[in-house]
Formats: sequence, structure tokens, C-alpha cells
Amino acid sequence: MKSISLVLGTNRATLSGPKSKQYRIRQNAKAFAKRLRHAGFGVRKWSKISNKHFAAVARQMKDEGTGDGRIAEIFSAARHLCEAYGNTGISPSNDVFDVRRGTIANANSKAVAPEFVLGAIVKLETESSYEHGPRCAAQIRLQYELGLRREEAAKVDLVADWNRESRSLLVRYGTKGGRPRTLHNLSDRQQEALERALPYVSQSDRPGIHNLMPSGMGDKWQEKLSYAARVCGFTKRESGWTLHSNRHERFHRMYVEHTGFQPPNQHEAVEAFQLAAQAAAGDDWPRLDGEARDEIEVTAGHSAGRRDVSDAYLGSSS
Repeated sequence: MKSISLVLGTNRATLSGPKSKQYRIRQNAKAFAKRLRHAGFGVRKWSKISNKHFAAVARQMKDEGTGDGRIAEIFSAARHLCEAYGNTGISPSNDVFDVRRGTIANANSKAVAPEFVLGAIVKLETESSYEHGPRCAAQIRLQYELGLRREEAAKVDLVADWNRESRSLLVRYGTKGGRPRTLHNLSDRQQEALERALPYVSQSDRPGIHNLMPSGMGDKWQEKLSYAARVCGFTKRESGWTLHSNRHERFHRMYVEHTGFQPPNQHEAVEAFQLAAQAAAGDDWPRLDGEARDEIEVTAGHSAGRRDVSDAYLGSSS
């Protein structure tokens, strides 16, 4: 709990601008504080934050496969809090932390190979040496089939928010910026993934919320999941993929299913993508590309038209 002072400082800081903007800054600053605690730093005041703390958070997030755009978003909020407490010693440029927002439109796909993730799930389901293996497997399957972030997959309320009949799932816990969204028209495979997770649902620390985190464990569960990822080689060092790669693969599949052709980051260059898209769909390819991106952006928890988001998962079309 060493970083609790950072959280309290975030709540008490005097910020300017619209309430909605202040809310986003505070939420992202709390995410920074949480990352810093997990990185092992006990700094308690925003006035004491330094460039080394930013660098540590950047390394941790990159190791988890987080894109530069998201890191830059969290860093922007953390700078706001530092400045609110008179700390002007933080580098104004993210380049010194090897974070470059312009690279969010990844040239190379980060989507996990389906055969790898399914093999990892089976390994964890049958892993006798790790008590949480099957539970972790259920959560990873949710990430893979529904494109959920790891915290969303851990905290989704399968009792209250999954409607089997209407084939929908409300995602409202662990979301980025606290923005809820509903996934509609769930496929049979997605429904099956939710069904397989039900045996592991437990009562969480928050009354009335049933999720995949063992009772009383809270956010320490994420450490158990990270261990499970190491057990089955689901790390950047071992396989080249992270658990976030499940989300990349989900949106890759959505794009292909809607358009009938592969996204830009499956090609060597934008020109090669455009030629392939033209060959597959004719002059209709830009419309299909745009529709797929809108759907993916909303499914990802953002607004339709956020091309920086779909570019991060698919690469840029132009």
C-alpha cells in the first residue's frame, strides 16, 4: 500500500479544465501510481516523482505489450499531477523513455497465433503443479474469444452482466477510463468461453460482483495471472507474444470476417495492402475497411472513428 499517498494526492490535486477531462487525468494518474507500486517503488508524493520512475513504468508496460499510445496517455496524466504539486523536473518528451506515440500504427502485427494460445490454454487447464492454472486458462480464453483487456476479463460479472438469451455481455469493471460497453451478437464460441468460466466465478471484495478473481485476493490476482503466463510461455521473452496479443488477434479476426481480406499489418507495405484489398473487394474495399474499423473501435471500448485505436491493432490503411 506504499503508493496510497499518490492515490490520495491524485484525488486532492487541484486541476483545471472540464470535469470530464479532470476525471480522465485522475484515473490515468492512479493507473501510473499502481504501475509504480508493482514496479517496486515506494515513492509517496507526486513532488518526489522523477524521470527514473517514468522509465520504470514505461519498461513494465512495454513488457506487458502495452502500446506507446496508451503509455503516452498515462504519462500525460502523471505529468499533470507532478505539475500540480510543483514538480517540473519530468522530461517533457517521451522519447527519453523510448515511448513514441507516432509508432502507435504498428507496422507489424502483434496478434497471437491461434494454435499457440489454444495450446497454452490446454496446458494451463491440465497444469497440476499450479493451483490457479485452470482459472487462468478460463480468463485467457475470455481475452482471446472476446478481446477483453486482462483486467476486464478478471473482473467481468458473469452472473449479472452476461445475458445468454440476447447473446450480450456488459463490460463495466476494469475498463479503461471507467467507460462501460456492451458486446452484442456473441458467437457460439464466445458463449462457450463464458460458460467455461462460470465454474470459477467467486464473490469478490466488492459486494455483489461475481468475477474470476478468488475471494479476498483483489488485484493481486493479476500477479497470479502473470505467473501463469510464464508457466505456458506466454511472454514476450519466451514466445514473442503477451496476453495483450489475444486482443490483437480478436480484432484481426473481426477485420477479416467483415472485409474478406487481411488488414494492413499483415502486408509488407500500405501499397501491398491496398492492392490486395482491391483484388478481394474491388472499389468497395474502403467502405468495408471503414465499417470494420468502426466496429472494432467500439468493441475495444472507444468511439467509432478513433482510427488511432484501430491503427494500433490493424496498421494504417493509407
